[in-house]
Amino acid sequence: MNLRPRGKVNADFSSSSMTDIIFLLLIFFIIISSVVKDPALKVILPKGAPTKVVNEVINVTVDANLQYAVNENIVSYDRLPSALRSALSSKPGATVSIYGDKTVEYDEVMKLVKMADDMDAKVVLALAKD
Repeated sequence: MNLRPRGKVNADFSSSSMTDIIFLLLIFFIIISSVVKDPALKVILPKGAPTKVVNEVINVTVDANLQYAVNENIVSYDRLPSALRSALSSKPGATVSIYGDKTVEYDEVMKLVKMADDMDAKVVLALAKD
């Protein structure tokens, strides 16, 4: 009489299906984490009142020949700081808008920016509208 079992039980473990499940879960969590973006800090911002602030503008212009003007008044470079200071004192809180010719070197325009910044003025560089 033969008492041996006819079918052998295979005790090997196949991990291929387990790795498939792990990779699917990994892809799922990567996609979910990139879709949901929570801010680092939840801040409730106050609502501002609508106001119309009309800032006065002081125009400082330098042309290709390095001639300077403050609000259409041509001044020399030596008198430019005093002219700009008097314009700022007559219009407190005004913004200084610097118009530089495109052929003027960058350094000359930045001298004007620094000059106005030293007087604690708000400075903007004007650009042409194309």
